[in-house]
Amino acid sequence: MPVVILAVLVLIQSRLAVGVAPAPACSALTEAVSLDGGTLRSEAAAATTPASLAELRERLEAAIAGKLTGKGGTGAASAALVDGTALALRQLTMLRRAESFDAAWAPTLAWLLSTPEALDGLVLGGPIDGSWTQAMAVLHAVVTGVDGTRDGLGLRVALATALTWSEPVKAMADDAPIDPVARVRSFLAWDREGQLDPSFRTLSVWELRYVVGSWATDDDLAWARANIKPDCRGRGKIGDAVHGMVKYTLENKDGVSVQEGRKFYGGRPMTLPVIVEVGGVCGAISRFGSSMCQAFGIPAMPVGQPGHCAFIWQKEPHAWSLNNDVSGWAESSRHSGIQLCWGDRAWMVPMMQAAQSDASGYLAAQTLLDAAHVVGPKERSHLGLLTAATKRCPMHLQAWRERAACITTDRDAAEARKAMKEASIALAAQPLAYTMIALSLRPELVPDADTNARASRTWLLARADDLGAMAGAGADSTLCSSGLSQLLDVAAYPLSTKGRAAARAMARGDAPPQGPTGITASEVKAVMDLCIDAAARLDGNDGSSPAAWRQSMQRVVSGAVNQPVDRERSLARIESVVTGLAGGGRGDDARWIADRLVEACKALKDAGLEAKATALRGSLG
Repeated sequence: MPVVILAVLVLIQSRLAVGVAPAPACSALTEAVSLDGGTLRSEAAAATTPASLAELRERLEAAIAGKLTGKGGTGAASAALVDGTALALRQLTMLRRAESFDAAWAPTLAWLLSTPEALDGLVLGGPIDGSWTQAMAVLHAVVTGVDGTRDGLGLRVALATALTWSEPVKAMADDAPIDPVARVRSFLAWDREGQLDPSFRTLSVWELRYVVGSWATDDDLAWARANIKPDCRGRGKIGDAVHGMVKYTLENKDGVSVQEGRKFYGGRPMTLPVIVEVGGVCGAISRFGSSMCQAFGIPAMPVGQPGHCAFIWQKEPHAWSLNNDVSGWAESSRHSGIQLCWGDRAWMVPMMQAAQSDASGYLAAQTLLDAAHVVGPKERSHLGLLTAATKRCPMHLQAWRERAACITTDRDAAEARKAMKEASIALAAQPLAYTMIALSLRPELVPDADTNARASRTWLLARADDLGAMAGAGADSTLCSSGLSQLLDVAAYPLSTKGRAAARAMARGDAPPQGPTGITASEVKAVMDLCIDAAARLDGNDGSSPAAWRQSMQRVVSGAVNQPVDRERSLARIESVVTGLAGGGRGDDARWIADRLVEACKALKDAGLEAKATALRGSLG
């Protein structure tokens, strides 16, 4: 049987195996496209109509299926990373993303598919939440409307803009839509005029998304550069300029509350100069700070925190920092109107930054993910491709997620143990990413965890040991303690028969459910012991990781005080921890926990408990 026909049959069988209908029969399926780089580029360049793009997609499907199916994971991974196959996979992925092909921008898509620099740049731009069809329409408008946008910095700005405008971007001043073509013209002109920080020219497509996507109008961005405080013009000070320019105020001079929205600004558009004139609270401060950074070509974005708005920015090139912060990285999340690439948590931004620090590794991992999507979950090479992706780019969160999901689908305990060990090393700088993967693999590592308290405890303490090592090595303390809290949330579940919701609330440091909780005194003790033992894994004892340990102990104190069942014994357990620390020469830590206990008892409004906590604190000097 001719090879090309065999490839087509393999493609159709693989589609049927995963529940995807085969492509309509057409003459193009009788000849798969050659996986030679030059041929792929020339055929893509010629596919300038919707019909020819659809035909190209079918031919790529057949060729790649013939190349990758029937191989083991190692063989498929090696085949996928050959230059011609890798290019074909990128082309096919882009063709699959488009909901439809529009005749207006079909020639631009053909150019994109035939230009490796552009196609790789699009991959490096990261995933989007919006429409790929809309992104292509914007890219077409930019590259056909702005000179110098088909290579180099101009191309990166064009790609970043297309990805960002896959959803509408609106001005914070008046909610008017911002024109993406005008935005590209402005930033490229500002760069030529030397108005931007020199690091702007080094930004990746992904980083540029958080510059061009500024909610400030072009006029406001120009105003920001002209009016920034002179002592804040330095590269590492621009994000701090807001603190000397915008006053924190709950009411304007006429007594109108900030909660009244635009009325607070006298019905005027919320421009940067108006914010300086009137002031605002955390939202205005963080939006202003982000805009100030973006005005100089520095990536920034507002982020949400519980009851607060902060912002993150690249205080140093390619390194993200929190500003106007209250709750730390672990409690920071995506602000509405901002697209993050792997989910809604702000810590995913520096993780993506780390993943992209090796562009070739990131591109290879994406190629392997694309290959896994093409062969489908029923193909025996599927897990091997995903595993290879996590090795080529160890900080690629999506690759880890898909690898874990494949393992749990296949019910493969041996692969789960292997992945868990590798994740503890690869994700050591990102404790919440590690926690996410650990929780995904838990059903295979401890199949009876929700009914077997001992097995669940053993699993939890092993993971806590990993988090303790991460904290000791310098990982962010809020991420480490938050990771432990998430693990305790599930590990507390089997410790109670009828009061599982109360047990989980206690482990998180939250108030228990309203009404009878169903939890018993012995179950409360089990939860307390588990939480204290787990928190101890974050304590370096030599002061190497006190922040993460303290944050976890604060949750223990809150959980113990909030839980009404056998509260006296719970407080006695905390008192024993405090006295043990004091006797061990750790008076500062002992006093710190005692202070938290006093605060928690005050909040409970129990005079007896507060008196006991205060007496304990007084005994420590």
